[in-house]
Amino acid sequence: MTIFNYWGKTRLGDKSAGDDYHLLVWHSLDVAAAGYWMLKNNIYHTQDYLSQLGFSSKEAMVDFFLWLLCCHDVGKFAHAFQQRYRHKDLGTADTPFVRYSKAHHTALGYWLWKEIIPDFLEVYPKTELKGRKLEDAVNRWMSISAGHHGAPPGLINVSNHFRKEDYDAIRDFLNEALRLFPHAEIPVHWDTPEARETIKLLSWPVSAVIVLADWIGSNSTYFPWLASSMPLEAYWQIALDNANKAVQHLPQLPLVSAYINIKHLFPFVSQPTPLQQKVENIDLSAEGPHLFILEDVTGAGKTEAALILAHRLMAAGKARGMFIGLPTMATANAMYERMYKTARKFYQDASNPSLILAHSARHLSDLFSQSVWLNETEGTEEPDDEHPSTQGCAAWFAQSNKKALLADIGVGTIDQAMMAVIPFRHHNLRLLGLLDKLLIIDEIHAYDTFMSKILENLIETQARYGNSAILLSATLSQSQRERLVAAFSRGTGKTVAAPFLSQHDYPWVTHVASGEIDSSPVATRKEVMRRVAVDWRHSEAECITALLDAVAQGECIAWIRNSVDDAVRIYRQLISSGKVNPESVLLFHSRFAFCDRQVIESKTLRWFGKPESGHRAGKVIISTQVLESSLDLDLDQMITDLAPVDLLIQRAGRLKRHIRNRKGELKSTGEDERSSPVLMIYSPEWTDEPQPDWLSSFMPNSAYIYPDHAKLWLTQRILRQQQEIRMPESARMLIESVYGDDITVPPGFARSRNEQEGKYYCDLAIADQQSVNFTPGYMPGVNDMMPEKLATRLAEESITLWLAKQQGDDVVPWASGENAWEMSSLHVRKSWWLKHEQDFSMLAGEALQKWCNEQKQVYANVVLVTDQKDCGYSAEEGLIGN
Repeated sequence: MTIFNYWGKTRLGDKSAGDDYHLLVWHSLDVAAAGYWMLKNNIYHTQDYLSQLGFSSKEAMVDFFLWLLCCHDVGKFAHAFQQRYRHKDLGTADTPFVRYSKAHHTALGYWLWKEIIPDFLEVYPKTELKGRKLEDAVNRWMSISAGHHGAPPGLINVSNHFRKEDYDAIRDFLNEALRLFPHAEIPVHWDTPEARETIKLLSWPVSAVIVLADWIGSNSTYFPWLASSMPLEAYWQIALDNANKAVQHLPQLPLVSAYINIKHLFPFVSQPTPLQQKVENIDLSAEGPHLFILEDVTGAGKTEAALILAHRLMAAGKARGMFIGLPTMATANAMYERMYKTARKFYQDASNPSLILAHSARHLSDLFSQSVWLNETEGTEEPDDEHPSTQGCAAWFAQSNKKALLADIGVGTIDQAMMAVIPFRHHNLRLLGLLDKLLIIDEIHAYDTFMSKILENLIETQARYGNSAILLSATLSQSQRERLVAAFSRGTGKTVAAPFLSQHDYPWVTHVASGEIDSSPVATRKEVMRRVAVDWRHSEAECITALLDAVAQGECIAWIRNSVDDAVRIYRQLISSGKVNPESVLLFHSRFAFCDRQVIESKTLRWFGKPESGHRAGKVIISTQVLESSLDLDLDQMITDLAPVDLLIQRAGRLKRHIRNRKGELKSTGEDERSSPVLMIYSPEWTDEPQPDWLSSFMPNSAYIYPDHAKLWLTQRILRQQQEIRMPESARMLIESVYGDDITVPPGFARSRNEQEGKYYCDLAIADQQSVNFTPGYMPGVNDMMPEKLATRLAEESITLWLAKQQGDDVVPWASGENAWEMSSLHVRKSWWLKHEQDFSMLAGEALQKWCNEQKQVYANVVLVTDQKDCGYSAEEGLIGN
């Protein structure tokens, strides 16, 4: 048979087991065998999906799926692909090389099913469909099968890539495959509108299952390369045995435990908060997915409340796991530490649930546990992948930030979940990982227009597949809440409108399920009711005086600045004043290498964290927005630059946050013995009729960071009127006074407001353009976008810098210890770098090329630093330049 003259996998280094190459027929059966055990064990609900397709019998369902998998690499029969590897036993060692137009083997395979195979009617599974109806049904499934490299196959004409003998081999192979799986069928009702819609919906998760089957079946550790021929029936039994061993190494589905009570889940909770008590008693009996929006003040236990809901939903059979999305890596790290102690309680004692941290620097977390997935990846790359080291399936599974969505419990930045609805390569695997999981998103108010729209699309997609979501926020505007409820409703197909909430409707729980909405208030416990007075400062000199006064009184104080440059300048002024011990002043912003940032974070918690008291007196931290939400801090006094009101509420939440005595020592009960909290806000002088330069002439850096100057003026107006932040009473009123739809602004802001409105609609359009169109199903041409043009955030492009020291002829990392080069890296805005690049000494020429080769980088910006501050970087001030 000519089918034994075609290779499917080749040796990639000495680690690949077996012969020099693996026959294409054997690889095809390996993948089918992996799919068989995934189907039999219902891994990632494979059986549940296929059972919805209306096969006449279980045998027909199984054989159709195995036939489909067996066909996944049929494009590799093309001579254009086969000549990429030559071997004497294949008779190709000395054959001339023929130049073909560029085409991936997935596109070659899909073209065959559209243009050539329809003439081979005998190779189709049994069916009553004829002609175009049969071709349409098969083409949809072959798009799913051929698109096993993370995207649907391309649509190109590749007729000259095949020889006549290739077509003969394809025909022989397909006949053999059909003989192996004789019960395979194409049901006649697949031509109905209802069935077509079902197939479109299921095409996304099924395509991801096929990616997994191909990855498993490509592992030479379990499927040694075999170049010799034998009857297909004989090898099929070998493949089944190998696949059974491979699939057993996948994580076993853990069994969810019964929900007992709050104390069992969180032993440290001595008295549940009103929010936690409410969610413990919410009725979850409604069919279908549930949406919860929990709005409450800082300290109300929203995270624990969300996890109580999560466990109850899981125990009710509505989910088997969860993904918790946070806005930043720091908040993700903190959540991971909390879940590290709690995760097992969601499952029965005998289970071994997987918990994975997901963000780009997750391997720098001390607590991060290694993945339970297989580590061997030999043989999974393909010779026609453009960038196999970054786009191949092996690279995909080698990055745990992507695998985290396949773990039972994933914790990470929300970007990882957002990528399930943006057409990045392998986004279908991310989607598969989210199915049958709860999506928990914290600080839902913290995202800009673009990210909010992507998140709405994600919530809609989750609901369409029957998955629930829990959203947490200090406060949401009415319009934000309406959009979130509308997105969930679109996914369920049941229209529900969010009710209008008054200024007094807070704290609040919104619950949507089965086309009904339950919107109800929550009580507030006394400990989190706060009144923070607002005081205004209109010169930096006043603020410096306030810092020094706090130090003299033995109190700790923070000044949160809106820009790094402003923070560094004030830090230097404070140090040079000679009126404060430099060892008692800390600078914290985003332009530190990972190693130094970790030291600063640890010192920040040691000085200002909840349990601390001995290190607080006379301490000062000058910071940027990194203090807003990342760390649990408790400051005696605080100054903040003027910012939008929701951010000021966040910042004020770190002012006298816990109960302490006059010495700053933590108390478990009673009243705080310190003076009443006052938030000092550095801002321009108030004016009823601001001019366009009202902010930019006084705080140019803040004007750049927050371009909607009207929001800052509205914030100043409402806080001047109220003279305090009252929580929870004034939360809703403060938010709506700045973000409400019916707010009018002074004429001086007309231009900037128009610009921001234009940007708002532009960002919405970009989000829609960059979102996956799930409606047509997993088909070519639906979401053809360049991956390098895609992003989860529309922030200004950033540049990665690597800090290095010159030691003789060697270039060594700034950091020491494990992951030293990663710990020596940091990210800066591209515009900042272009402005300051000349301030630094850079590695160049052959030395840079050698570094790139060693670190497997195509290109890099390697900054040479020393222990002297004039090099432009220091552990105390970060990356400054000259």
